[in-house]
Amino acid sequence: MDVIKMILIALLLTFLCILTLSYAILFSIAMKGRPVDALKYYDKDFDAIDKMDGHKSNITILKSLSKLIPRITINKRRRNQLELDLIKADIPLKVEELQMLRFIISLLIAFTGYSITYDSILSLIIFIIIWMIPRIIINRRKNKRLLLFNEQINEAVMIISNSLKAGYSFLQALSVVVEETEDPLSKEFKRLLKEMRLGASTEDAFNNMLKRIDSEDLKLIVNAILIQKDIGGKLSEILDNIAETIRERQKIQMELKTLTAQGKLSGLIIMLIPVFLGVILYLFNRELIMLLFTTTMGITMLVTAVVNQFIGLVIIRKIVTIEM
Repeated sequence: MDVIKMILIALLLTFLCILTLSYAILFSIAMKGRPVDALKYYDKDFDAIDKMDGHKSNITILKSLSKLIPRITINKRRRNQLELDLIKADIPLKVEELQMLRFIISLLIAFTGYSITYDSILSLIIFIIIWMIPRIIINRRKNKRLLLFNEQINEAVMIISNSLKAGYSFLQALSVVVEETEDPLSKEFKRLLKEMRLGASTEDAFNNMLKRIDSEDLKLIVNAILIQKDIGGKLSEILDNIAETIRERQKIQMELKTLTAQGKLSGLIIMLIPVFLGVILYLFNRELIMLLFTTTMGITMLVTAVVNQFIGLVIIRKIVTIEM
């Protein structure tokens, strides 16, 4: 029976690998020959506009593969939020593609773990952990990208202000920002220029940029530019004042981050200690830890511990989060 089980597991793993490879090949075929690809010949970064268009493949098989899992595992509101997070993190994947890859990779690793340990509970835990990892990566990349953007935004404001003082037009000043800065700021301003050159109004282009970059400093700059556009005034002087304000805000934020770092680390450690101990006990004394899942008292204790952990995490986050 063990030999038959191993053969079945090997066949299933082989099937999943072939399915993943077939999905990748079909996706690469579907992405070729679209009208938008002709524009990529002239501009390698045109994929930003393609990303915002929400194009759909014309291959029926690819539609079925990419939509089978997502429709089961994610609702419309969460799908829209995940799509926005992918854009903010600058990850060139659609939600359907991400969900399919998450499911296949999680299943592969979980079955691999089961083929080694023959433990269904441990395999389920592995599946859940692997399923959550992409979301963690997306959030980390989104936050890192936002942090880099905020560090560069003051430089962009000064470049625009100095360019306007030198006699450049506003669009020319934005072009100077694209040329003189690095990603992610350069890429976002390049997307902004693309939308404006393709016919989008200044207000719509900046609002789209705010959707991609959730930055308070950027909101301040955009509001100043749009107000100046309506009522007039010397934009270079306005931007100089905003640059000074942003510098002071960033200085205060760095001080607050330093003061609250210990509290955030303490909260993270306190939250992870029970999980770590539970895994260790499960590996070395499975009968003892299973009492938490098989007895009424154990389930009550487990639910109470999870609720208390959540309440403690919320309280710590409230203490260390200071809104500006």
